[in-house]
Amino acid sequence: MSRPAERHAQILDELIAPFDLSHDFGRKAAYEAAIDYARQNLIDDPHCNDFLGAAAKRLGFAAVNFDTLESRVKMPKNAWLDLWISDEDEEVSLTGTREGIQYLIDLLSQLRDVGDPEQHIHLDRGLLPMTENSANLVLFKEEENWFTGAATEGVLDFPRREIDPKSIYAIQFIHYPPEDLPISAHKLYRVLKVEEESGTPASVKEFGDGGDGRYYRFTFVADNDDKFTYSFHLDDPAVNYFTHREILKLAMRSV
Repeated sequence: MSRPAERHAQILDELIAPFDLSHDFGRKAAYEAAIDYARQNLIDDPHCNDFLGAAAKRLGFAAVNFDTLESRVKMPKNAWLDLWISDEDEEVSLTGTREGIQYLIDLLSQLRDVGDPEQHIHLDRGLLPMTENSANLVLFKEEENWFTGAATEGVLDFPRREIDPKSIYAIQFIHYPPEDLPISAHKLYRVLKVEEESGTPASVKEFGDGGDGRYYRFTFVADNDDKFTYSFHLDDPAVNYFTHREILKLAMRSV
């Protein structure tokens, strides 16, 4: 085990010690504590997502990852980049100063070597090094099968959740929530109604290749206090489901 891994294992031991890990609710609370610790103390640590991955593996959740690549590369003075997209010629032009091009090279080097498949880089218009007139630039790294469509060996097989959909009282989104919903990651949302999905859902968060009867329609109150109906798969690790009993336990812990 490497030194960072040993240090993270020790930190994780201390963080999860107060929680009862014999049930899902305790493990969820422990993982949230690990996420909060990473956000406050490890956001500039190149091994931040390794820590989150180790915590997720130990507690049985899909890993949360922070976008930390930009924070690892210092932006030099006079670094400028401009991305221009021509509608007529279907041409893309990237222009930069010497320092801007070097900054982009350094970012791409970080992205090339990162082991976390969800890491990517956002360079937004009007935020250094991008000019006010530039287009936005997002950089990703993918395996060859992303381009060729070849099947990936060893695809994760997520376990079937043993939960009664009618007992779900609240939901929480671990990974990036659907973009068309005014909701936030890691926040709890009160579920007003759960219905079995029959037919083609109007709004759905896709998971896996098939529904196999595991998609359900959830009606809940979003951040803007409006009611939304959306379909989610019961076994999607990016969505946590809480019963009323678990929510009561959470309320008692916060008193």
